[in-house]
Order: sequence, then structure tokens, then C-alpha cells
Amino acid sequence: MLPVSCRRFAAGLLLSFALAGCATQGGPSAADAGSNTSAGPDKAVAHDSSVKPYPFHNPLIATVLGTPAPLAAKFPKQANLSIRTLEPLVERDTPPTLRYARPLQYLLAAQEHPAPLAFVIAGTGDSALSSNCVLLSRALYRVGYSVACLPSPTSVTFMLGAAEHPVPGRMKTDVADLYRMMQAVRDDLADDLDITGYSLTGWSLGATEAAFLAKLDRERQVFGFQHVLLINPAVNVWASVERMDDLLERTLPGGFDALPRFLAQVLGNIQQSAQNSGQPLRFNEDALYQAYKAGVFNQRQVGAIIGLAFRLSLANMAFAADVLTHSDVIVPKNVELGAYDSLGLYFRRSFRMSFSEYIDQLLVPYWNRHGRHVSKAALISEADLHRIAPFLAHDDDIAVFTNADDPILAADEVDFLKTTFGDRARIRPNGGHLGNLAYKKTIHALQDYFRP
Repeated sequence: MLPVSCRRFAAGLLLSFALAGCATQGGPSAADAGSNTSAGPDKAVAHDSSVKPYPFHNPLIATVLGTPAPLAAKFPKQANLSIRTLEPLVERDTPPTLRYARPLQYLLAAQEHPAPLAFVIAGTGDSALSSNCVLLSRALYRVGYSVACLPSPTSVTFMLGAAEHPVPGRMKTDVADLYRMMQAVRDDLADDLDITGYSLTGWSLGATEAAFLAKLDRERQVFGFQHVLLINPAVNVWASVERMDDLLERTLPGGFDALPRFLAQVLGNIQQSAQNSGQPLRFNEDALYQAYKAGVFNQRQVGAIIGLAFRLSLANMAFAADVLTHSDVIVPKNVELGAYDSLGLYFRRSFRMSFSEYIDQLLVPYWNRHGRHVSKAALISEADLHRIAPFLAHDDDIAVFTNADDPILAADEVDFLKTTFGDRARIRPNGGHLGNLAYKKTIHALQDYFRP
């Protein structure tokens, strides 16, 4: 039998996987990235005016359950998807315990004729092979784009192979690293694609980063993005992650010590729901949806699922940052972890770390050593869209899609997006955080915006 720590870790990954899948329910699987059969662009995307309204009015329920399959956009399997590998953009030894995150990869959907290239920036902790990457790649491919989806700077893959400073969280340097990777992708594709222009999008943290990337590119004129779309961005990144800290604290009393009991209860409820319905047990988005319809989840459990998914992304990031910078916060400096060493103790330490503690114990100290001096206030301010509000307000090529009930936003931040973007803001009343990303009307609106 696995050690208790490994069982907890596996259960946590299972829960995080279930949440990630729900955000694109009815959408594609990252496993489809092996398909290399081109279907060509389809510029006649059908719009169904009879599509039923998005069904979930509770933002936490929407965030967890995503879009029911009948309401989700459908795409042909073929989108000429492939996984491309880049040489590391930084020189860095890979610790044995992080070898799983090599090499540096991006997802490509390639048109076989001259076409614009859209960059997609993944959200917190996501690799280039996430289901949202595949979903957005298919959506944009369908209207004539080649698409390159990049991993988030908060993913271990990016931290190892692309980050000059492998402690994610400083917007200025994370965006500079993304910009450098985008240029490496362009160069990697130079002999294979005839690129006629560039566009940009991203979701969640990736959307916020896309806003700063757009401003950087307006200054440097490398890509000249024709369309930029921010999907469910954080306005102030650190305010948003503190809301996730608070959500987990409110919905999972007892913190990490309460996790095994919570997981057992949630997974047991899913199992009972499957038995009652006579369906085989599968831990996927459909199982969660059926369990929800059966009334086996309460509001606190749903909130805890969301908080846990964010916390698990943080735990992975914090562990890698500590190991790569020898910060002596999670793994003692005198400990050299091997590829097969038990990580239970260090996972517990990582999971107990809140986002606020990550700033105080890892991010701020890192930027205040080796002669550097950057205040906590400056780091927080740099990751706030208010800093570039005039640019966002006056650049007609940038738009935002979000939901008024997104739990990572406060009411005044929704108002900020409305005021700043004006008629370039599409703000639906319901959908939570990315819950309606796969919804037919969302995808159709996205395709309309990007249509070449």
C-alpha cells in the first residue's frame, strides 16, 4: 500500500484533475493532441440562436461543473494538433525530483496554408497540454488560425525551461519570459508555417499576462497583434489569489489535516450517486454533474473543491521554486532530493503555504537578495491592470470576456473592466470562473471576435 502522504497526494491530484476537466465539459481532451489530420479552416461557424441559457446561477457551482455537454461547443477531432519541443531558453540544471517537467513544449494547431498565428497563454499552473489549450486551439483553428498554446509561467515546465527568474509572481519578469518564448516559437515555426499576422489570448492569469504582453508589444513592435482577447482575467492578481485563500479557509476548516476526510466524503458521495443512478463509476466531469443533480454536494464542499484546485497549483509551484532557488523554506538547503525520494513531508509543507505566505516567504525574499531591492507593495502593484488602464481603454484591438459573478473578481473590479473596455467588454451575468468557457455562445463570440 502507498504511504499515507502518497495517497493524499494522489487524491489531491485526482480532485484537481476533476476540476480542470469540468471547466471545459463537453470539450476536448489533451490526449487529442496526437492528431495530425488536417480538416482545414471552417469560416462558416454555425450560430444557434436557440441555444438554451447557461444553466448555473451559483458562481461556485458554475466554476466546478463548467458547461453541460449539450450546451458545449462541438468541434471535429481534426485540428492538425501536434506537440512541439523547444530547446531551453535558459541554462539551468534540472533537479532530479523535477525531471518530470522537462522538456519545454507548446501545443500547435497548424493550418496548411498562409494564416495568422494566435498565441494562447495558459492559466495558473497549466501546461500547454491542458484541455483549455486544446479547446481554444480548436476554436481558433476552425476560423482560420494557426494556434500556439504556451504553458503558464507558474507551471514547472516553464519555470525550468523558460524563466530567467524561477519564482513566478513578478508580472514584469513573467511577461518578459513569455515574450521571449513567443519569439522562440515564431522562430521555431519559420520554416514550417506561412504566418500572415499575429493575435493573442489567454485565460485567467494568462489573460492578465496577455494584457501586459500586448502593451509590451505595442512598445517593441515585434508582433503587432491584430486581436487581443482577455478571458476571465484577474484585475489585481494578488487580490484574486487572496480570495482563493479565503475561500479555502472558509470551506475547509482544519486545513490540510481535514483533507483526507473531505476527499473521502466527496468521492464517497460521487460513488453513491453513481450507484443510485445505475451508471458505472467514473471520476470525471459527468460524474460530478450527476452527483450535483442528485444533491450530494453542499455549498461548502463546492467552495473547497475550488480552493483546493488553486492551492494544489500553488503547492506544485512553491515546491519547484524553493528547490530551484535553494530558498530553504520547504526543502532544507542541506537536503538533496533524488528522483525517487519520498516527497510526502515537502508536499505537506507546500500545501500548507497560502498565497500570501508564498509572497512573504518566497517571492519577496527572492527579489531582495543578490543586491536586488523590490518591495512587496511594488510586486503587488505590478500585477494590477489598473497600472495600464489608459492603454487598455484606448487600444481598440483589445477586448475582454468575463462573468459578473466570477469569484476571483470583486464588484469594483467588474466595474473597472466595464468602464475601461466599454463596448469591447462582454460580461455575462453568470458563469463563475471559466465555467462557461466551452458554452456555445461563448465560443461563437470568441470566433466572431477573432475572425480574420
